[in-house]
This record gives sequence, C-alpha cells and structure tokens, in this order.
Amino acid sequence: MLSYKHGFHSGNHADIIKHMTLCVLLRILNQKEKPYTLIDTHSGSGLYKLDSFMAQKNEEFRSGISKIENNQVLKELVPEFYEVFDAVNTEVKNSYPGSPFFEAMLTRETDKLTFIDLHPSEFENLRNNFKRDHRCTIQCREGLAALNALLPPTPRRGMVLIDPAYEEKNEYIDLVKAVKHGLSKWATGVFAIWYPVLGKLRDHSKNLTNDLRRLNVPLLQVELCVEPQEEVFGMCGSGMLILNYPYNLDKELSPVVDELYKALSRKGGSARLKVINAKE
Repeated sequence: MLSYKHGFHSGNHADIIKHMTLCVLLRILNQKEKPYTLIDTHSGSGLYKLDSFMAQKNEEFRSGISKIENNQVLKELVPEFYEVFDAVNTEVKNSYPGSPFFEAMLTRETDKLTFIDLHPSEFENLRNNFKRDHRCTIQCREGLAALNALLPPTPRRGMVLIDPAYEEKNEYIDLVKAVKHGLSKWATGVFAIWYPVLGKLRDHSKNLTNDLRRLNVPLLQVELCVEPQEEVFGMCGSGMLILNYPYNLDKELSPVVDELYKALSRKGGSARLKVINAKE
C-alpha cells in the first residue's frame, strides 16, 4: 500500500469527478450555520505539481483538468472548484489541489478537519501544507482503522471522505467493514467513498456498490467513465458512493455530471447519477 503516490495521477478525470462532487457536498453542508467535522482518511500530500516528474510521467492531467480548465459551463455550476484551483495556482504555479485543499478552503472557521495519510513522505508534505491552519489535525496512520478511534466526532454533524488506493482486493472488503462499523457509531454521518472502474476482470465497483447498498442507509451514486471498459487493464472511469447523502445533492450534481460527460468522455464512455437507496 505504501507504494502508491497520487502525484502520478493528479488532475486526471477521476480527480475531477471526485473533487467537483466534494465541492457540491461542502456547498450543501455550508448552507447551515451549525459547524461540522470533516475527516479525510486518505489525504495524500494535498498539493501536486503538474510539471513534476510524477505528473509528467503519464500526463494523466490531460484527461482531466487540462480539458475543463476554461469550461465556462462548469465555472458557473461549480465555481468553488475553480476558486480553489485558481487560488493554489496563484501561490504555486502549475499545480493541482488534492482533496485537503478543497476541504480546507471551502470550510468555515468553526469547522473541524482531520487529514490522515499513512505514507511517510505524503504525511510530511501534508503536515507542512496545513501546519498553520489551527482547525486541522494531521495524522500518520491507516485511514480506515483511524475511523474507529475518531467516530463519533465532535461536532457530530459532518462527513468522511474515503479515497483508498485499492491496490489490494481486500481493501474493498475492509472498506465495507469500516463503513458499517462507522455507521454503527455515527448513524447520521455522511460517508463519501471514491472508487475506480477498472478492466472487467479486475473491476470490483459493482460488488462494492451492492455491499454498501445492503447497509440499508440512503445511498447516491455518481459515476463517470471517459472511455469504454477494457477486459483487463486500465481505469476507464471512477465514481462516488455517498451514504446519508444530503438533501438535493442529486439535483445539484445532475447538470455537473452532464457537462463532465460532454467535456471528458470519448465515444463509448458513460455517466451515471443514481439514487440507489432513497432518503425516507
């Protein structure tokens, strides 16, 4: 698991669907004055240079941020995304923000943030990036295991973002166990889970969706595949499974998903926004 570094994939199509969904989630959470807790279990370093060796190796950002950097429709639909992207590029040219920067910049002074990463160098970069933000607690530990100690949080209102590397098959199983246990301790928490869509023989996205559906809590799925699914290799797309999704999230995301499909998908791609378990 410690071999994974997100810098190789920063700014790709998976980052775009994940971070735009995150922006809309935070927008809805911010509509109430009451403070909330945000826990990011696999934070990475928080900021990535697109001209670095890692980003330049496969140039995955060309499948994502390069295609939508000047998209006027998305700028109107998700202005928060572009506010954060522009702000970090004002400070660090040719960079792409990870989830922690979106979370730190779009939350309020009264909100509480916990960023977690197990990789030593990613943790050091993460700690350096947010050492001046008094709202942030930075931890070097395994993210899913950390939930047991962190839940239920104070404030009790809030969200967990779970974004594992999925390098091993058992990570899917461990994730479902951790979410099930987390819900038993924090039944009202929003759990937002990113997942990849891989080649057919390696893909576990449908099993993960079904396992989370069986937890019998409100569940919303958003998914974007930018190309056809191969038999074995490659990541053709990704998605988010959001348990206890906030009211109106599907309506807010619908035009965003439509525009991302137009902007990022090639022939044979697909997009999905589906309420799997409806709110009562």
